Amino acid sequence: SRRAAAAALFSVLMALGLAACGDTTGEAEERTAEPVSADADSPSSAVPTGPDASGDSAGGSGDDAVAQDRVVPVVTTEYAIEMPDRLETGWTTFDFHNAGDQVHFVILYRLAEGHDIEDQREHVVPAFDALMEGLRSGEMTKADIGPFLVEEIPEWGLQMTYVGGAGLLSPGRSTRSTFLVDEPGTYLAECYVKAPDGTWHTSMGMLHEVEVVASESRGSPPEADHDVRVGSDGVEAPERVEPGRTTFRVTMLEDPQSFMPYDLNLARIDDETDLDELVFWMDWSNVGGLRAPAPVEFLGGVEHMNAVSHGTMTVDLEPGRYLWISEIDAARMHKAFEVGTAAGQEGGG
Repeated sequence: SRRAAAAALFSVLMALGLAACGDTTGEAEERTAEPVSADADSPSSAVPTGPDASGDSAGGSGDDAVAQDRVVPVVTTEYAIEMPDRLETGWTTFDFHNAGDQVHFVILYRLAEGHDIEDQREHVVPAFDALMEGLRSGEMTKADIGPFLVEEIPEWGLQMTYVGGAGLLSPGRSTRSTFLVDEPGTYLAECYVKAPDGTWHTSMGMLHEVEVVASESRGSPPEADHDVRVGSDGVEAPERVEPGRTTFRVTMLEDPQSFMPYDLNLARIDDETDLDELVFWMDWSNVGGLRAPAPVEFLGGVEHMNAVSHGTMTVDLEPGRYLWISEIDAARMHKAFEVGTAAGQEGGG
């Protein structure tokens, strides 16, 4: 019903801080924060089923534990997502390379039954285009977002199921994210970062339909080196990690009071990083939010997935300072940590 849709949207707007008093869509929100060929695994071909395994843990470590035929090549450019059109259910690894000049991510979600990419393009994408144009021009404020979306987006457009994907990734970088695709159906892969002119990447072509078919096998995620947990109390993660190739298991302990569940992204930071600027940038509802270029270097992450679910990300870590940060309630949902050898380090972790 429209009432249920309105309630769902109100929840997400509250979680994103859009229902707060006062309007901040003026000049302050204009802050400028900011494929490698996949021919070997043709993007139009099916990804074969992995080994007959159903456990949630693997016997090896890191990438060695992931069946190679469950590794999906994903490449982003301006403005396209190159990946297979067909996948099978089970643990799936996005081997994600950003070959573009702007930051990108690739989220995967299942549409409500009976709908496809053309429905999304016709009924959902234009609503967000019009919304951002209204915010940029000053004809709309944050207080208008909820009523506008309730009016413009059909109810099925609020019923997608988020299963994960690969988080924010800076140009030229690569990362791996593993997550469980547990039901067949019509899915969309999307990047809704904004271009420097404020246009959604989605509207410029970064929306890709994927048909997921049932598989008898489930596969396994890679074994993790460290656990990270995301919930209402914040981000729980180690404060110090050794350098090198590292796999993090990220668990979403609960869903926020929001239409979208939590995600978690990894950023490289230093003494020049402005946390307030980054928190501002993570909020898509700000005119300058999620707008390229990004204010930090992003290394990937685990995209939005419903609780209680977990995924992994594998990344090469160099000594330095890093930050976990979520798009949802970024002001609270972040945690810094350090990467360095034990020798010469002060403090514990």
